[in-house]
Amino acid sequence: MQRIKLFKGLENEIDMLEQRVNDWAESEGVKLLQVTGNIATQSYNPTAKQGASLQGNVAVASDVLITVIYEKS
Repeated sequence: MQRIKLFKGLENEIDMLEQRVNDWAESEGVKLLQVTGNIATQSYNPTAKQGASLQGNVAVASDVLITVIYEKS
């Protein structure tokens, strides 16, 4: 039977998110069938000064959602 698991993290912590997925799969002894990811659009800082660079307007790191479809052995 196929199952689904979701993992959420931040774009500036991708390495940690990958490690969480890999650690989970190994500890649960599951067979990964499909792994997909989505990143939210960037959030902009409403208090940033007009004409500020794109870098200065970004408020926080975007959310990343990893969807894993797996089978348990």
